[in-house]
Amino acid sequence: MQKSGAGPADSQDITQDVLVKLLESDIVLPFEKLRAWLYRSAVRAYIDKYRRDKRYHEILQKEFFTPENFLVYDQEGYEELYQAVADLPEKYQQVIDLYYFQDMSIKEIAHILGAGQSWVKISLYRGRKLLAKNLKEKGYEYEDF
Repeated sequence: MQKSGAGPADSQDITQDVLVKLLESDIVLPFEKLRAWLYRSAVRAYIDKYRRDKRYHEILQKEFFTPENFLVYDQEGYEELYQAVADLPEKYQQVIDLYYFQDMSIKEIAHILGAGQSWVKISLYRGRKLLAKNLKEKGYEYEDF
């Protein structure tokens, strides 16, 4: 959750809420689907928490736009890379985000997106090729990023 911008205290609260929800419910999940379910539930709980808060914009300013959250984004070339990823079709954006930025495996991404592992692999391959093509058209080389 902290990679998504939540503070340590909020991350712990959301994690605890999701685990309590899992223990109190009658949900029976295979072990290999547990991480994907926990991830989806935590993200949904995080979004719901801030949707209900009346001071939504103030919270965004305090929690998300802090200097420590932007250290990675201060690197040279990040804006161009971010824009290039944002220009990709949504299915490629999702797969690239989960694989490279959320450190999830192909199998976990397949469970989260409700797709097969081969579809995830193909989407990663096509997304990377399209991203490289778009960056090359803008005059960037692989070494620039």
